[in-house]
Amino acid sequence: MVKAKRSLATMRDVAELAGVSKQTVSAVLNGKPGITAETQARIWQAVATLGYQLDNVASSLRTGHTRTIALLVSDISSPFIGRLAVAVEEYASAAGYSLVLHNTHDDVARESRYFTVAVERKVEGVIFIASADQSPGLELLRVHGIPAVAIDRIPDSYSGPAVMLDNVKTGRIAAEHLLGLGHVHLAHISAPASVRMARDRWQGFQEAVAAQSDLPSPLIEIATGWDYADGFQAMQHLLAAGNPLTALFAAGDALAIGAMRAIQSAGLHVPQQISVVGVDDIDSAAYQNPSLTTVRQSITELAQLSVQLLFDLLAGKEPMPSTIVMEPVLVVRASTALARAG
Repeated sequence: MVKAKRSLATMRDVAELAGVSKQTVSAVLNGKPGITAETQARIWQAVATLGYQLDNVASSLRTGHTRTIALLVSDISSPFIGRLAVAVEEYASAAGYSLVLHNTHDDVARESRYFTVAVERKVEGVIFIASADQSPGLELLRVHGIPAVAIDRIPDSYSGPAVMLDNVKTGRIAAEHLLGLGHVHLAHISAPASVRMARDRWQGFQEAVAAQSDLPSPLIEIATGWDYADGFQAMQHLLAAGNPLTALFAAGDALAIGAMRAIQSAGLHVPQQISVVGVDDIDSAAYQNPSLTTVRQSITELAQLSVQLLFDLLAGKEPMPSTIVMEPVLVVRASTALARAG
């Protein structure tokens, strides 16, 4: 049973307010299965209303459970990843878990070190965005029996539970949209090729263009990262090459927004001269000038599904399916338009 800490409210108070037994409150606070979602919600609402505080240190000593999970991300400054981290924390907190956040900066060695820290802190599970296609630190989690869920970027050798966007389809949707507008001179700004997700988006884009046999192959510029400045610099390189170009697909919204700024800085106009498509639908995409056409993946759904997969593992369940592939959705805004004749 979890004790109250520095609070006048008792577990009996929580039970009375939620309309359940004290044993049911204890079961929910200790993460035991078999309680309906509606009952759990009432109990957590009562906990918040009464200001009931959990003595998690005492509980962990008694049960061996720290009620803590770790989230490893590649770059917390990214708008997409920042929103994702907030959503994961909200879902974890609603279930009575604390979240430890680690920022790997796409550094495999740092990622491995944080996996070691997760073991040392006795976290109960890990959700992670891989720094690269290879993630040697995962073996440490397996040896210590700590369940993990991969999201967004999935390492090549990883076969555990995962939630990801259909990245090949994402590239295909972007190309089909631009081709449908009559564009024939297309380009792609890719993120670093060390990440399979970036390669998959380029693959889908290429395949859709190649299906139109009379079209020239799309140009590609590989950015050094995923940020606005990376997109700006990559677009400058594409423009400096002097090749015909009327439409651009960028592997992420930040890259696309940076590219639009480079286009405008060169005295060109979006979408009149170059149409632009991004990926993710981050908050700022709709507020650009012009607003950004993008391929959306639901950040909240990605967070919810990954947390649920991890909690299934913690409850001893085998997630079905173990890999969830999310469907991309095209969101058409003002940054794309019909290709101009000539």
